[in-house]
Amino acid sequence: MIKRSPLLVFGALPPARSGTADYLDEQLEHLAGRWKLTVVVGDESKVPAASDCEVLSYRAYQKTRSNFVGVPRLIHLANNPFHAHAFQEAERPGAILLLHEFSMHHLLTETTLAYGNSVRYAEELAKCDSNGRVISELRKQGVWSGIEQFLYPAIESRLRGAAGVIGHSKWILDRVQIAAPNLPTAHIPHHFSAPKPLDTNECRSTFGMPPDELAVVSLGFVTPAKCIEQIIHALSDIRDRVPRFKYWIFGEMRHPAQVRRAIKQCGMSDLVVEKGYLSSEDFQAAIQASDLVINLRYPTVGESSGTMTRAMGLGKPVVVYRHGSFAEPPKDTVIGVPLDTFDTTGLSESCCHALTDSGHRQAVGSRAKHWVCSTSPSDSVESQSNFIDQCHLNRGMALWK
Repeated sequence: MIKRSPLLVFGALPPARSGTADYLDEQLEHLAGRWKLTVVVGDESKVPAASDCEVLSYRAYQKTRSNFVGVPRLIHLANNPFHAHAFQEAERPGAILLLHEFSMHHLLTETTLAYGNSVRYAEELAKCDSNGRVISELRKQGVWSGIEQFLYPAIESRLRGAAGVIGHSKWILDRVQIAAPNLPTAHIPHHFSAPKPLDTNECRSTFGMPPDELAVVSLGFVTPAKCIEQIIHALSDIRDRVPRFKYWIFGEMRHPAQVRRAIKQCGMSDLVVEKGYLSSEDFQAAIQASDLVINLRYPTVGESSGTMTRAMGLGKPVVVYRHGSFAEPPKDTVIGVPLDTFDTTGLSESCCHALTDSGHRQAVGSRAKHWVCSTSPSDSVESQSNFIDQCHLNRGMALWK
């Protein structure tokens, strides 16, 4: 029997409403097969018991940290509160960071200013950037647009103490190299985890989609960066030029007022359907039921979309802005639109072509499936494990010297 070396992984697991939780969950079996695995989450009382690994809350881990001296740490960092403990742990040097995106500024805001802790907010920004204290002071005075959370990623202090960084996109790793030029990096694309087969007609019936009506969908948590308002404007411009369709928004909307205002202004109330948050099973069914997926991101911080990967893996054509990390898939595997959030003409024309030409949709979806399916969860874990081994070896040699 092969003895497995121990590994600590910090991140989120279901039922956390985060694509990064699903990502780690899909890799869990393969990680546990390769390592003696301990997963550290924010609160393990909300995570089902796992038979193939130990799951600890961060508080429990802190009490038993002495039991893990010398154990390599893989820390998943994502810009949402489910990774607050991971962001805190990344302060301790020597970990390998898996960056689901490059900016942690939204997370920093949620864990400091949201609790009235402006002092820690200022200290964290000051550790990251020479302009940090200026930015925090201006924000305190109300001089703030929101774009600062994209321009000042609040991650530099974590990078400087890391042993290595894994990124899904080259866009992320280019910025890592600027912030920490000598840091080892590995580009490991987002995996595709094949779901159980679903019948498209049954999935469409689940949501009440008529068989003679095209389903245009956007999926995932609805934020301003998803550009839903631009999509509504673009679709309203072509509604009389394309076959019958409805635009389905699958995802929780924390601030729906702007989206609903756009629906009303564009006269799209009869064509837009809001479905809210879905279970993972219904989410998968929504992808299967779709004819065209629109997955826009602007501003972007290098994030790789698990939703986009799932849709492409199921052979669905996906519309993207060719910008940031979303410019990296081969051109013929997506329906790429030049970035323009003011003029939706390009977006309208791309959607019009896709909705009027089923052959075009099928060809793009087929190429997307072939490209995305080249990286499985086991492939990703193998690449991660090799990089962890190398970083841990390099760090051990540096300490020995």
